[in-house]
Amino acid sequence: MEFASTNFIWMFLPACLILFYLAKWVLRSKARDIVCKVILLAFSLYFYYLAGWKGLIVLAVLILINYFGGLGIGAFASRERIVGRTALLVVMIIINVEWLAFYKYFGLFSGRSIIMPLAFSFVIFQSISYLVDVSRGKVQADKNLLNYALFTTFFGQMSQGPILRYDDFGAQIVGKEKSFTETIHAADFAAGLKRFCYGLGKKIIIANTVAEVCDKIWEQPRGIGTPVAWFGLLLYTLQIYFDFSGYSDMAVGIGKMFGLQIKENFDYPYTSLSIREFWRRWHMSLGSWFRDYIYIPMGGSRVNLGRICFNLFVVFLVTGVWHGADITFIIWGLIFALFSILERLFLGKWLDKNPVKILNWIYCMIVVMLGWVFFRAADLPQALIYFKELFSFTSSAQHLTVIGYLNVDLIFAIVCGILFCGFFQRLFKKLYLKIQNTIPFVSVDLILQIAVLAWSILMILQGSYTPSIYGRF
Repeated sequence: MEFASTNFIWMFLPACLILFYLAKWVLRSKARDIVCKVILLAFSLYFYYLAGWKGLIVLAVLILINYFGGLGIGAFASRERIVGRTALLVVMIIINVEWLAFYKYFGLFSGRSIIMPLAFSFVIFQSISYLVDVSRGKVQADKNLLNYALFTTFFGQMSQGPILRYDDFGAQIVGKEKSFTETIHAADFAAGLKRFCYGLGKKIIIANTVAEVCDKIWEQPRGIGTPVAWFGLLLYTLQIYFDFSGYSDMAVGIGKMFGLQIKENFDYPYTSLSIREFWRRWHMSLGSWFRDYIYIPMGGSRVNLGRICFNLFVVFLVTGVWHGADITFIIWGLIFALFSILERLFLGKWLDKNPVKILNWIYCMIVVMLGWVFFRAADLPQALIYFKELFSFTSSAQHLTVIGYLNVDLIFAIVCGILFCGFFQRLFKKLYLKIQNTIPFVSVDLILQIAVLAWSILMILQGSYTPSIYGRF
């Protein structure tokens, strides 16, 4: 089930909120906490069930395996049995990785199609981070199956992230100091609703609108000509950001509505002045996961320069492999590996010293956009065809020109995409912080929220549907 659907907006989310808040207001503290968690878990499992009952069975088995695995690792850690703890951790990681590899890559080598359970990559990464953190002593193994299951399956972020950490999100569920059901305020709910509305607008009004034209251009790229090829690449650049960041905004908003804080996943990545900065701002939960569980354990930046470059190569190679078995994803990851290594060797110093920062931005965006060609292409031949069109420096009389693809809705979506990609937000951040609680600003903001929500719902009812890009990962 997509967040940007009538079933979710009108039925699933309201039903969950009503039952949750009824339990919160009617029941007393301990019973309230348990019942609220059960409600969230039940809705989360049902959310997963809607994507396929077989996937739900796989998820349930995975939860039990990692729950007991975490208890075993925790028991070894508490007794300082390093060999047993390490051995069990390795076994658990192998089980999780092999399970993920089976669903992601079995079809590639066997020639048979196999449907991967919803958001399996995100579930596996959350599980591995939990097991490693238990082994490191960063968190205690959760003996409460309800808490662990809710941490793993919370529907607010399950299908597309952000990737949660147990020391952050899980700690809120456990609520050792104070239960999250006791700390919800009207202001938190309002902030969550606001974030959801704007995230929905990013997905429906911007991403879905540009996707309609973008898909037409990418379907048959041969002979489209250079102007249209770059136009199609611009549209996809906007689509993937507003699709994924819009979903992340909705996830953060849903969490706030239930009193749970979900960390940010994007920080205006298209304003970056280097590839290093881009990856600090893009899909931040994934980037920090690779940093903490692959890059740093390999030595991170504490080793010699050659080893640092090797570590970067491995991290981005795994990043590409995580996204899929297609060679296009691997090339996409290796492109970022190449430029990350170059920036580490010498290019980064040049960028830092360069006084004309717009040149840094142009460089960064060209690399990112050319990388999106491999990410978007159905296969390597299509990617190569698209590259040929980008640099053929010709136009085609057999296809529409850029003007032929334009319409009022698309122009509006492009303008909104440029306005909301981060430049103005970063420029006027201090002013925003100063006026955000003033009556005039709050009033205008509320009207805008209602307008965005109403417009988004109207577009959904009219049939504006494009599956979320990261839903397949």
